[in-house]
Amino acid sequence: MKNNKKRIQQTILLLAITCLPVFSAFAMNTQGSDPVVLENEKLNVTVDSKTGCFSVTEKTSGHIWKSDPWENAAGLLTLTDSKGKKHTINISKSKKIEVSKASDNTVSLKFIDPILEDGSTATGVSIATEIRLDAKTAQLDVEVLEHNSGNFKLLDLRYPARAFSLKTDEDKGAAVIPQKQGVICPSYIFPMNGGRFCKWDDATYNNKSQGFLELFNNGTGLTMPWWGTYNEKSAVMGIVDESARPLMQYNINNNGQYLFKGEMSTYQRIVFLDPIWKLNEEKGKMRMSYHFIPGGDYVDMAKEYQKEAKARGHFVSLKDKLKRNPNVDKLPGAIYFGIYGGYPHYVNMPGMAFTFDELKNTIQTIHDDLKVNEAFVHAWGTFSNFVPHNHPISEALGGPKKLKAAVDLAKSYGYLYSSYHAYSPMLENDPNFTTDLMQRDAEGKLMNTGSRWARVDPKFQKGLAQENIENEISYLGLEADITDITFAAYRENGKEGRIELAKYIDSFNLVNGTEHGQEQWIPYFDMFEGMTYLEDRPLSVISHPAPLFNLVYHEAIANFGKIQDPDNEVTANGDFRIKALRSMLFGRGTTIFFTPYEFEGMRPMIEMARDLVSPVHKETFYSELKSHEYLSADYKVQRSRFSSGTEVVANLGPVAQKIEDGTSIPGYGYRIKMKDGSVKTGHFQVSLHMD
Repeated sequence: MKNNKKRIQQTILLLAITCLPVFSAFAMNTQGSDPVVLENEKLNVTVDSKTGCFSVTEKTSGHIWKSDPWENAAGLLTLTDSKGKKHTINISKSKKIEVSKASDNTVSLKFIDPILEDGSTATGVSIATEIRLDAKTAQLDVEVLEHNSGNFKLLDLRYPARAFSLKTDEDKGAAVIPQKQGVICPSYIFPMNGGRFCKWDDATYNNKSQGFLELFNNGTGLTMPWWGTYNEKSAVMGIVDESARPLMQYNINNNGQYLFKGEMSTYQRIVFLDPIWKLNEEKGKMRMSYHFIPGGDYVDMAKEYQKEAKARGHFVSLKDKLKRNPNVDKLPGAIYFGIYGGYPHYVNMPGMAFTFDELKNTIQTIHDDLKVNEAFVHAWGTFSNFVPHNHPISEALGGPKKLKAAVDLAKSYGYLYSSYHAYSPMLENDPNFTTDLMQRDAEGKLMNTGSRWARVDPKFQKGLAQENIENEISYLGLEADITDITFAAYRENGKEGRIELAKYIDSFNLVNGTEHGQEQWIPYFDMFEGMTYLEDRPLSVISHPAPLFNLVYHEAIANFGKIQDPDNEVTANGDFRIKALRSMLFGRGTTIFFTPYEFEGMRPMIEMARDLVSPVHKETFYSELKSHEYLSADYKVQRSRFSSGTEVVANLGPVAQKIEDGTSIPGYGYRIKMKDGSVKTGHFQVSLHMD
């Protein structure tokens, strides 16, 4: 018995000695081996166990997307200490970093007790993250799982930080940002007008090429929850799990000089796009899903996101909307006319208000003299009260019967008509101004006092619409409705009230439109007015307009120009020539906005839009925008292809340039192949008539 026991002990000891290397190897692989690797047929993900940084090799192209080139930081944490002092910390300089392979496709990371800039330790602070590689596809999910604050207050975390960046003038590529319709920001010097070059190059040194954008704000932020970078070999795009609502930090060919406070930056100029997770707001999943596309660019990114948009329920096609409401078919080829009579800013504004007889005459002239077959007339200034009370129809301008006569005439031509409606603004110049409808915080203090356009508490907005909209629709026999401004953003605060308003407006089954718009409102609306570009934002001078939104949603929502940036006005976005050419490239409708005394001067542009833009818009309206590309080094010559078979080549610059087959496209010229194979060519020119 003793001998058996001894033999058993010897056997166990022998097994332990034999298996020790195996167990040691397993422990090294799961608790800090360097590096820790995730791999499938598409990607190799390598995690540095000393810093927690990771790089991704996209196998098809062989390109390696590296981690932060400036500070080797996995992430940048912002916090305040007990004295209220703010610190920004490189979490890769934590006292302890745990990197372990949780499974074949998952790496877990924990950054514990990060070191502050003064060398002290943020004791008790920790950040836990996870990197997950899809077993079969080129998708990598990066998620912040937990965070502990110790005696500090955690504010935000940039994670991953400066990943997938481009080196300026070394990498020929671009950042892709869905701001408004969308922009791409090149990472290299390219031919451009001298003045434009100065703006582009100066911006990279004067801190105008970095900033922050919020999600779902068509005024200043992102219209879609994704962004990316690409070079000549590969593209990587990140799709946000929108529930956490991170900000996006953009850095376009910037060297971080703003970080050095007078000293010369030691960093190279780079392009990067970072998610900024709000750690002081407990909501949602802090997750980015990165998709790697060999040989990809901004078009491939948009098409990748289109799959996600459909999965999230944002995508409802215009063809499906047409089945529900045949009047949707009055939008293809339509010119969107905004006729300004003062409202909502002022009632019966001197020098600008029109009578309903004048409105009727304008509609008749558009049809009979200008020969416009498709139109959407949007009249500003038909009520005698200020917003948000969109009633009664003004007696001073002619009363309900005369407005109905104008609407009936428009309908007889097959036109759509809507008066201006809004339910969120409150204007101090309204004699009946009151704060009773304004939104208040938990302590009862007024909110949104700095902007007159978003003051009304969303919970009241449906009730305001119910005051008279049904009567107006019934009496005038309306087939369309424009509701301004409420749907410019998709905010969590008050979301339920805005959704109720959208559903209520949608219940009338009209052709519905709104200014700005966001992807979440697409199921309720048929057209957005305002997917253009901001004139006073830094990105406008360091980037190129790209139809990112329409590459995703062209066949789901009709886009027109913005009332404050119509095609008939010269703005930072161009003159009529450029806007008309861009409208055809992007699959957008023309917007002409004017006050009655300006109407005569609009005639030439209306006629040009009728003959050039409208036929292309009519033909491509229900189609997918399949592709878009820049054909010249200066980004001026562009080509779009639609699923209808329509192809548009346009030159948005003054110099004639040849495309790949040798065809010369004149300055401000176009070459359009229609779906029947016919080809239209021409160009704009400036002329002078001297008396």
